[in-house]
Amino acid sequence: MKFTVNKTDFEKAITPVSIIAQSKTADSALSGVFIEAKDGVVTLYCYDIEKGIKTTVDANVYVEGKIIADPNIVPIIHSMPDGDICIDTEDGLTIVVSCGDATFQIMGRNADSYPGMPEIKGHTAFKMTKKQLKSMISKTLFSVSKDDTRPILKGSLFTFKNNTLTISAIDGFRFAVRSEKCAVDNPDINISFIVPGKAQQNLLRILDDKEEDVNLELGNKHIIIMVDNLYIMIRLLEGDFPQYEKYIHKHEASALVDRNLLISSLERVALVNEKMRSSAKLKFVNDKLKISCETESGKVNDVIPTYMEGEEKELFFNQNYLLEALRVCENDSVLLRIAENGRGMVIKAPDEDETEDSFYLYLIMPIRSR
Repeated sequence: MKFTVNKTDFEKAITPVSIIAQSKTADSALSGVFIEAKDGVVTLYCYDIEKGIKTTVDANVYVEGKIIADPNIVPIIHSMPDGDICIDTEDGLTIVVSCGDATFQIMGRNADSYPGMPEIKGHTAFKMTKKQLKSMISKTLFSVSKDDTRPILKGSLFTFKNNTLTISAIDGFRFAVRSEKCAVDNPDINISFIVPGKAQQNLLRILDDKEEDVNLELGNKHIIIMVDNLYIMIRLLEGDFPQYEKYIHKHEASALVDRNLLISSLERVALVNEKMRSSAKLKFVNDKLKISCETESGKVNDVIPTYMEGEEKELFFNQNYLLEALRVCENDSVLLRIAENGRGMVIKAPDEDETEDSFYLYLIMPIRSR
């Protein structure tokens, strides 16, 4: 195989494919980037039963062929001078990448046993912007579980209804929910599906923040995403996902708090609580939020003003869980709602209600003190 291709175009094509390839296990027989040069086009893809990505780029093909390249070929391409680069497989397994006086040689693998990537078609098509999809994923992904004992929680529930997308994620200790009106071109769409957390992490690395459309198709077991000449296929998780509404209990107290003040205070707690052997104590009393923590490393006490309604409350929280939720809230102030009988604390915008089309809501469960 031998071809020349514009360095910028090739790097743009192979980088997202390498992101998917790098997410595979190191010993997987399907790891690496499939490269095939034929009929003036270079096809790049990576595929296994859980996910796949495919794209093409125009090239001058002198010798047709195919090979599997390690994802580490990407920084090599990036390091090359601008202009046309040449990729040649001299002995069938050694990949020679050259541009001007710069030449690299890396080992490839035989591509004959690599499976072809299927072109799956969905039964329901819709679209939204890259910016909105990326934003909503980034503001809920931290609550996806990493626990293998409940596989269904290792993904997020995506629900499209009434031209609105709601994403929810739970790991057993917290719940993250985001709901926003979408520019979906199918206003009658009413579907839900569960996207694995690892696939969402890959999408965050692939998608940019532009207001351009992402075309999506929902299949029986897959979601297909088509954007920027990329065909991305993700196998969905199957099962019953918990509905966040049943976890939102009646609250006995609420407090309006300056978000940045609360973040700064919790970051100070983290300085003496790095090993997470203790927890941050939050005491709501007399329009004040008293935050404290004591560990073998030291102790910290802080007070920030609030506007309170309801009973005095004292709870212990994992301060990192609070910080992750607070950092993705947009409002200058947030409303903290403390549920009855220690059933958690909700963080939400002061002027939004979960019955509206667009809102965010984060539920954090308290923990026992030592």
